[in-house]
Amino acid sequence: MNTSAPQAQESCNEPLRDQLRHLRGGEIKIWRELVSKDPNLFAQIYQWIFCDDPRIAWHAAWITDHAAEANPALLGPYVPEIIDTLHTVKSSQLKRHFTRMLIGRTLPEDKIGPFIDLLYRLLSPSEAIAVRANALQLLHDIALREPELIPELIAVTEALVEERDQLGICAKGRNVLRSLKRQ
Repeated sequence: MNTSAPQAQESCNEPLRDQLRHLRGGEIKIWRELVSKDPNLFAQIYQWIFCDDPRIAWHAAWITDHAAEANPALLGPYVPEIIDTLHTVKSSQLKRHFTRMLIGRTLPEDKIGPFIDLLYRLLSPSEAIAVRANALQLLHDIALREPELIPELIAVTEALVEERDQLGICAKGRNVLRSLKRQ
């Protein structure tokens, strides 16, 4: 399914918009359960990720991310669009959810090259730690399928670990290094 911005904006005007905007922690978990069992509701919530209202977009991304974790098949048709959209996303929260959603997914072969470039850019210190850690995990997973990428990823990951400025990325980097060096 290809969701265009105008369709997403129309979705934001639906009656559930206010419910999405004002969700609380416990309610989000209920939504996760509902959405993970209903492909049509999943499609509606997914469209709200592209809403101009950052709160609605973030809640929709959280629900979509966690519903896809509970029912991975729901996300399959959206993977190419997420990859295409990720390079335009400004919100670190949405970047975090998009990269997290893609971990463990089958990625379309025709998108791998540009996606790898994007992932390397997401390793920048200007990105949130969770975004960097997810990008590193995605690069790791791709390198395991394409071993010719391993030497470069090892070099980049060693540089990340040497920075030592952010413990989360250092820990993820050490785990990735251990895994890559076993290959």
